[in-house]
Amino acid sequence: MTTYAEITAEDELVIERLLPGPIERVWDYLTDGDKRRDWLAGGRTDPSPGGAIVFEFDHSRLSDSPPPEKYADQQVVTMTGEVLVYEPPHRLAFTWPEKDAPDARVTITLAAEGGKVRLRLVHSGLGGPDYRIGVSAGWHGHLDMLGNALAGDPRGDFWVRHMALEKTYKERLGL
Repeated sequence: MTTYAEITAEDELVIERLLPGPIERVWDYLTDGDKRRDWLAGGRTDPSPGGAIVFEFDHSRLSDSPPPEKYADQQVVTMTGEVLVYEPPHRLAFTWPEKDAPDARVTITLAAEGGKVRLRLVHSGLGGPDYRIGVSAGWHGHLDMLGNALAGDPRGDFWVRHMALEKTYKERLGL
């Protein structure tokens, strides 16, 4: 398993992680806004299809450095998507509400493997090349932070990690 996102179709990426368990704890970090705030974004998750999933991004909570110029207007952003699948503790799917990719969806599956949990994230409906690079780097960096949170390790600096990953993904994706 590589920790890098793979573009599996022109508009889809897949990324996997093997995380500290148990599976119910990982599920909580996906769906509980207070825990999700430590690695991605706060906000509520309604526990049924058709409900809302709210992402309250505040990257200043995840970085000691200021945002890069290209993301300066995205330092604090709230996005609301729709829960498509809610099957604790194994499967969560939701729309990813972003103007550059209006049909984007995210599906996360969890599977117990011994004392660990395999997380598989599929983000489909990706926009153009710059969007694919940013989303690949974003999920990679945020999932690194999730792994750190679950392991009790220092979180690191999101913006420093994200910008380095954008360069890596630009090369990996040949863009």
